Amino acid sequence: MNQSSQKTTFLESFDAYSDAIFRFCIVKTSNKELAEDLTQETFMRYWQSLQAGKEMTNPRSFLYTIANNLIIDWYRKKKATSLTALQEDGYEPADTQQMSSQENAQFAEVLLTIEDLEEKDKEVLLLRYVEGLDPKDIAVILEESANVVSVRINRAIEKVQKKLHI
Repeated sequence: MNQSSQKTTFLESFDAYSDAIFRFCIVKTSNKELAEDLTQETFMRYWQSLQAGKEMTNPRSFLYTIANNLIIDWYRKKKATSLTALQEDGYEPADTQQMSSQENAQFAEVLLTIEDLEEKDKEVLLLRYVEGLDPKDIAVILEESANVVSVRINRAIEKVQKKLHI
């Protein structure tokens, strides 16, 4: 791949995935500045991989894998903050602004229920339903089989439904 096509590939990937990678990072770290730094680092490493001639069959999965690994490294260095802390800092998903008070209460109850799940369950639900990734892409990011990821998603949903008595 020549430098011109590398640049085109990079710019197309950046336009398509930078917002999603940023959202992924901010939800996982609860820190806007850190999420910006991690997003920047993700794309810097992506660019380096392109320049090194790495074949990119699925740039989206590759970017999420880089971001996820950077987040894991960050968590190893620093104590994590919770989704609850993110909300206390004023973060509200955009759609909750237009919900009724009853819908907001239900949404908050679901978030608290998800917050109580084990980290591995929260992670698959985030990747599947917030980031919109399919189990195959999640499997690449988490280095597991798609079947294992599908089972984890279903079990996490069952846990949430059981806690909410649905």
